[in-house]
Amino acid sequence: MAFFQNNPSELQGLDWQILQNGWISLYWQENVLDNDIQWLNQADYTIIDFDCSQWSEKNNIHSDLKKQLEFPDYYGENLDALNDCLAEIEINNAGLVIVFRRFQIVDKKTAHNLLDVFANNSRLHMLFGKRLLLLIQVDDSNYQMDPVGSTPVLWNNAEWLNSRRT
Repeated sequence: MAFFQNNPSELQGLDWQILQNGWISLYWQENVLDNDIQWLNQADYTIIDFDCSQWSEKNNIHSDLKKQLEFPDYYGENLDALNDCLAEIEINNAGLVIVFRRFQIVDKKTAHNLLDVFANNSRLHMLFGKRLLLLIQVDDSNYQMDPVGSTPVLWNNAEWLNSRRT
């Protein structure tokens, strides 16, 4: 089953525009973000909107994620636990959109690691025909983020052990 249909109306959609270049789109102006959220909402995406202004401490990040994404009580409040819970998150309708507003408050290393986990899970869900998108709003028009969601080049299953290549 194709993720999108090869027709002009779908290929002009905001979701296509975001996904053709990855899973994350960066925003500066909130009115632009709000317009895109409105489009995605009308396209039957579920929207979960976070205000990251209190995310200068990691425990606030994980506490908010646990609450709004309805993670189980045993959520370990770390990146490994986030990865596990995102892998099992239910995605219905057209897809799920996670919005992080005022994301510049998160220190760069934590921000990168967090987005990397989301990007990897977006790719995972896409294998099952599910769409997980991230919209990141920052109050700094010069904000930069290193690439996220990179995938390593792995050895094939038959040769992945070093002993099988000697």
